[in-house]
Amino acid sequence: MTSTTPTAGGILAAAGALQDPTRQTFTRAEVAYLMRLAYDSGRTATYLEDVAELHATWARHPIHRPTAEQRYEQRLTEMGGRDVAYRGGPVDWETGRPVRHLGAVA
Repeated sequence: MTSTTPTAGGILAAAGALQDPTRQTFTRAEVAYLMRLAYDSGRTATYLEDVAELHATWARHPIHRPTAEQRYEQRLTEMGGRDVAYRGGPVDWETGRPVRHLGAVA
């Protein structure tokens, strides 16, 4: 093992070496690899704990977040100073009204 970057095969080999009752000593490279695995495992656990705490906070304190359609409608209203309902699809840049294609449907 020349690299300490974890790979699937390296993780399996490390798990097998740790469970082998006849193996008492490890090389410097093997110790470095095991330390990297422990470090990465701790970072992953901390990250997941932080994400879980964030989601729990959002669940305890729900904040109304506007949908994309509501944000577009608000922007169109602010730009034109008029009440324009956005119903999706392309919008004319000059008028802010929906573009209607009157072509034949295939």
